[in-house]
Amino acid sequence: MPPRGWKSAIEAVARRHTADSLGSDPLQFPHRFSAPDDREVAAFLAASLAYGNARSVCASLEAVFRWTGPRPARFVRNLDRDEGLARLGPFRHRWTSSEDLVSLGVTLRRILERFGSVEALFAAGIVHRASAPARVRLGASLENFRAAALAFAPSAAAGPPPRRPGVRYFFPSPKTSAAKRPAMFLRWMVRSGDGLDLGLWDILHPRDLVVPLDTHLFRIARRLRLTRRRTPGWSAALDLTRALARIAPEDPTRFDYALSRLGIVEGCPRHARSAPCELCELLAG
Repeated sequence: MPPRGWKSAIEAVARRHTADSLGSDPLQFPHRFSAPDDREVAAFLAASLAYGNARSVCASLEAVFRWTGPRPARFVRNLDRDEGLARLGPFRHRWTSSEDLVSLGVTLRRILERFGSVEALFAAGIVHRASAPARVRLGASLENFRAAALAFAPSAAAGPPPRRPGVRYFFPSPKTSAAKRPAMFLRWMVRSGDGLDLGLWDILHPRDLVVPLDTHLFRIARRLRLTRRRTPGWSAALDLTRALARIAPEDPTRFDYALSRLGIVEGCPRHARSAPCELCELLAG
């Protein structure tokens, strides 16, 4: 059982972290654009590179959006691989290279040529629960989206998995991971109304979403006894989502941004000098 008061503590964290701290989050980048198609493309690029230290993620994304210019969707629709590589120049975000990033751009270009938007491709693979047609099986839907998107990737992404991740890394599977980055992209696309997420899509409801689980959120979930899983995979993400749905049944992922700020902004739990938060005090009691 979770400790007494865990719901109130999470609500308190959510009240403290709002859109005012977007400058530390990759979500700031799609907010820089006004057209819906630019926001969708920018959000997919930003979410795809949202791994590693938050500061390095934002630094890499600054380079990405200098590359795309002020209209990311138009840039992607007109992207030529060789010209894109020459314009981008040397680029590396951890193990993602300039070749990987341009391959992602080519993949998005082909998706837009065929479907018009990333939303339309995702919509084509949505799977509903047999017992509740109005509810979405997000893991199965993400698997379908992954397979469909990789079919548009350059030929290097086809066949057996290569020795290095390449473009496949941008489309993780819920079968083998928490699929944190696509889950985060979906949160950005679907939620609205609080100045954080973009609310561009209407093919999913916020209650269909799953928390984008990283190692920090997994540690919180374990310490609050909201999951008993030993590894931060899709099942653990589902556990945490179900727990948060006990606070907000129609919008369980609304707490994700605030909880992630504990690690990104407040230094929890990496730095000895970080001030105890509501959850630390709860667990110490």
